[in-house]
Amino acid sequence: MYQKPLHRVNIFFKTSSLKLSLRLCHKTSKLKEKTPPKVAADVVNYLENTPDYHDIKDKVPRGLLRKYKAPESMYLINKKTAKEIVHTIKDSINGSSPIIEVNPGFGFLTEELLQCQNNPIFLYESSNQFSSYLSDLQERYPGRTTIKIEDFFGMWKLAFKDKLDQGNRVEQLLGNLCTNDTNRDVKIIGSMPGLSFVKHLINNIIFHGTTNQLGRPDLFITMPGHHYEFLTDNEIQLNKHKSMPALFQMLFKFKVLTSVPKVHFLPWTYNLDSKKVTLMDEHRLYLVNITQREELPCPSEYLPLLWYFFKPHMFSKSTRVIPMLEQWIPGCGVWIITGQDPPDTNKDLAPGEHDAKLPHMTIFTEFGDLNLKQKITVFKKFISWPEFEQCQFRVTMENNLPKSITQYDDDDKDSIGTLGTHMEDIEHSDVENET
Repeated sequence: MYQKPLHRVNIFFKTSSLKLSLRLCHKTSKLKEKTPPKVAADVVNYLENTPDYHDIKDKVPRGLLRKYKAPESMYLINKKTAKEIVHTIKDSINGSSPIIEVNPGFGFLTEELLQCQNNPIFLYESSNQFSSYLSDLQERYPGRTTIKIEDFFGMWKLAFKDKLDQGNRVEQLLGNLCTNDTNRDVKIIGSMPGLSFVKHLINNIIFHGTTNQLGRPDLFITMPGHHYEFLTDNEIQLNKHKSMPALFQMLFKFKVLTSVPKVHFLPWTYNLDSKKVTLMDEHRLYLVNITQREELPCPSEYLPLLWYFFKPHMFSKSTRVIPMLEQWIPGCGVWIITGQDPPDTNKDLAPGEHDAKLPHMTIFTEFGDLNLKQKITVFKKFISWPEFEQCQFRVTMENNLPKSITQYDDDDKDSIGTLGTHMEDIEHSDVENET
């Protein structure tokens, strides 16, 4: 008596399953037929109406004709600006140091570099859509270039994965560029629209990442003015507390060499909707030289402690210096107030004659009253006191190390899975943060 209803239910489920399958097929076919992303009319008009781009206007990959908030890759498309950049940096790259060019694109900058010096150039291009132009250069300048279709500025993603599974992705990326000489200079030239690679360099120095195989980076980079301003903000020397700019300024030397028109690079970005006062021209990109300092603020094995000391959860500009230090070493305030040190102070770690002198300090002195160099002096005093190794600071730092001893923003962690910045993926790259 129960067979008929069961039979009907079975037919119902088969019918529903068929309908669901048909709907899924319909949606899948619609996704396959999805039209490519729209290009920006002002970008197309600029290329069409500027004589400089007559030869390339129909060859630019469609992904570069759109606008982005923060693209991962940026390409120079103007030959005159390529000449200006190379003319500016040529005296700095004529030594024996290896030269890396990142995302050469059509190869305009590459050709200028090949003509002004005799060193081979290692080309890292993240999109295979420029392969034919780079192969043509290779034929015209035999033996002068090595080409890899890889995302060099995305090295931090490979380093992160190597930490997780003890892989050798970074070593494979560098190939013949690998070195055990941490003092070997390597010239890195290109355009950098974000800060991920700078973050990677900072963390690599502090946590002794495997990418020390690269040597000492000497960057000649075009970048947006607001990024350079963020990294070099003079106010952190006075009363602000920002971890990344502080670490950057402690570990690197930097200077602006010149500026070039922003429209000479693709893709274009949306105008910043910010009321922040800036001295940088938002219509230009800045060619900057960023070089790792030869003298670091403290011995390399103490750099992770310096990193933790400057983390925002350790102190803010309104945190009082002496009460904070006495949480770790009770009674140490007397050494700060009197300007003296205990008898057993480690002279190798203590501040030297070239370190900044501290002002007269009381229990009310705040970190915001000190500039960056004076904060480093406080740190050096702290780690040189004999009680330091018995206090819990080192243990607390070790318990708070970032995952895989590499500190990345949440947005960066989310994008770990995407290794490349190929043209077809560039629309998903709007993840760069400054804070």
